[in-house]
Amino acid sequence: MQSLSLTLGPRAEGLTPYRVRFQRLESALVPSVTAEGLRYRHAAGEQTVLVWSQDEAGIAGVLTYHYQDSWHSAEILT
Repeated sequence: MQSLSLTLGPRAEGLTPYRVRFQRLESALVPSVTAEGLRYRHAAGEQTVLVWSQDEAGIAGVLTYHYQDSWHSAEILT
């Protein structure tokens, strides 16, 4: 499972891990692949990650930092 945070040492910073499921939109063309003459996009779909945040309200900020506006419908899993 992928672990996301705004810092390099989330545990040392005292952040709490939240298991979060959300929807991803199809990405724009991936530049590194486009440079090789291919046209590739990451597919849309559901994703589950471990988000390290100060509190539940900070989860959206972490997802936005990592995925910009390509995510929606985040749900904390218990």
